[in-house]
Amino acid sequence: MMVRAAAMAGELDPRLKVGLTLVLGPLFWAASPWPLSACLLALSWFVVGLVAARPMEGRMIRSLFFFLLFWVVMKGALDAFFGLPLAQVVLSALLLGLRLAALISLGLCLALSTSSRSLGLALSWALRPFLGRERAWQVALSLALMVHFLPLCLSSLAQIKETLGLRWPGCPLWRRMQLIPQAFLRVLGQKTWNQTLAVAGRGLDSHEAWVPDFTWSGLDTLVALCGCAVVAILFAV
Repeated sequence: MMVRAAAMAGELDPRLKVGLTLVLGPLFWAASPWPLSACLLALSWFVVGLVAARPMEGRMIRSLFFFLLFWVVMKGALDAFFGLPLAQVVLSALLLGLRLAALISLGLCLALSTSSRSLGLALSWALRPFLGRERAWQVALSLALMVHFLPLCLSSLAQIKETLGLRWPGCPLWRRMQLIPQAFLRVLGQKTWNQTLAVAGRGLDSHEAWVPDFTWSGLDTLVALCGCAVVAILFAV
């Protein structure tokens, strides 16, 4: 069921998904805990389905969990340092964790259900009336490359750490701090060159490759109506 819902999310119009993300993101930061918790549960359900369809993304999810945990602990430590009551410290840290978790889940739903090219096409469609045809596709290509490159960076860094742990189990910390950045920069150079060749080989460095060809479906209309209802509830509560 979750995998099927994740597949349906991938079929949605990318303009709709980007628009909902841009609207819901700021609302999540100001929403009350109860409706925010409901949104988090729904988004987490979709994230689990999306990760099940793409098992390699599980490592990125774990990294984001530690990122979330770090800021929750930091928030609690700072509040306790400034002498706030213990109950307020705990509630404030939990609320921050809830907001960050909802924002991260929202971003993961967009990133895992939409290809970097689809995001670029949606951006090109939105910017063309303001920037013109030529500049719009260049901005779209830049966004697509950035979105595609960031997961590659995280995956490469994780592989380097794993390889170093297997080849040198007792590697001292000071040596790890030297070897990992060096290997990471070398791998990034190789991937940058490979990505440049891929862009040129697929003809993505021209205006014709970034002409939007979206089709709006009944499912898009239904999801848009549900999104409007969620926005109204977040505003009202």
